[in-house]
Amino acid sequence: MSQPGCPWENGYQESFYSQFKIDLGDSDRFNSLGELVYAIYKTVHLYNHSRIHSKLKMPPVLYSRQYQLEHGECV
Repeated sequence: MSQPGCPWENGYQESFYSQFKIDLGDSDRFNSLGELVYAIYKTVHLYNHSRIHSKLKMPPVLYSRQYQLEHGECV
């Protein structure tokens, strides 16, 4: 993590959280903490398993599997 007040040092995190907030939507719409936790889980799962990332050209889970197969690492 970067020093406080230096967000440009952790651009990947800033980018993720910015998009995460958009994808999750208004957190006040949930009636309980459980609903919010479930929505966060679904959003992160979608981000990792379904959403095509422009740099990778595929979801991160698929990229990780492909990388492990190419480099002979355990899956």
